[in-house]
Amino acid sequence: MLMKDLSKINNYKVFFFSILICIVFFCIERLIGIDKFYHPDSLHYLKNYESHASVFIDKFYTGFYFFARILNYDYLNFIIFNFIIFGLTNLMVFNLVLKNNLFFLNRFQIFILITILFFDPYRLHLAGHVLKETILIFFIISFLYFKNILSKVSFLLLSIFVKKNIIFYYMIFYCDDLIKKFFRLKKKFILTTIILIISLLFLFFYEFDLFGKKNLSIFNFFSNTNLNLIGSLESWHYRDMTGRVYDKIPNFQNTSFPLALFYKIITWPALIFSGLFLFFTKSLLFKVLGLMMIYFNFGIYYITKKSYLNIGLLILLVLIALYSTTFTSYFRYSYVAIYCSIVFFFKNFSQCQKN
Repeated sequence: MLMKDLSKINNYKVFFFSILICIVFFCIERLIGIDKFYHPDSLHYLKNYESHASVFIDKFYTGFYFFARILNYDYLNFIIFNFIIFGLTNLMVFNLVLKNNLFFLNRFQIFILITILFFDPYRLHLAGHVLKETILIFFIISFLYFKNILSKVSFLLLSIFVKKNIIFYYMIFYCDDLIKKFFRLKKKFILTTIILIISLLFLFFYEFDLFGKKNLSIFNFFSNTNLNLIGSLESWHYRDMTGRVYDKIPNFQNTSFPLALFYKIITWPALIFSGLFLFFTKSLLFKVLGLMMIYFNFGIYYITKKSYLNIGLLILLVLIALYSTTFTSYFRYSYVAIYCSIVFFFKNFSQCQKN
């Protein structure tokens, strides 16, 4: 009976039901008082920077301003666009994950999987606001979904166009395999590989004087600073990212640098992955997000008897902790990686079950 019911679900139903859920959740948020400009970024992206050419050109490289321009800087256009992107993402996730797991899971397990993949309140919340996370998730899942190398490169470049630092998020797909392959190397190749890694790291941080610019490096391109690694880390640590009033999670800015960084990269990834940050806030909505993370862990472990945490995700959570100064911003930046990691995990899980 279960397979018969689920076989009735087709791509059209998944897409249009996703749109319907977005609309319902959008209305619920407005009813409980969550303003459409709850996120300051939302109002920022709706400003027409073309009227200030120098500012627009300076900011245009982020790519999201390009979409704002196409959508005529209109709030309603953005929301409709987000809802469509949300539905298309769910369509790919359905074909990538759910269809492949139908034969291995019971009714209750499938219910849990559906709630995690399609009814996640935070992803629905992001879709109802003028923010770039919804389209970033779409591009990353598209990269995972399509097998053609040209398609993968296209979606990779599009995601970098919207947010250049997103390239590091792709570690969640490859880091574990690369580490496993490294330890399977024969001894004579290990030294060569280590030298290659050191050389790549050197090139990543090496500063050139090109095109009339000084201290130009790959690292500086992604970090948006003209400082070296230590200088950038210190600058990130002490800058003001204007956190929420209810954000009581310690950011260790009162602790001396660089000791504060060690505290942050140890505690923040643990807090966000476990969901235990809910004990550091009085905000009901933030507590709901903590419960959501706990639900992810228990639900996924119940289904698979495994954790979706991989080395790539862990490294990325550490890197984002180095960049962020408030836990609310840290949660938003990390969420994209966490959701995509879950999709990637279940994609691999279904393949292992088949084998």
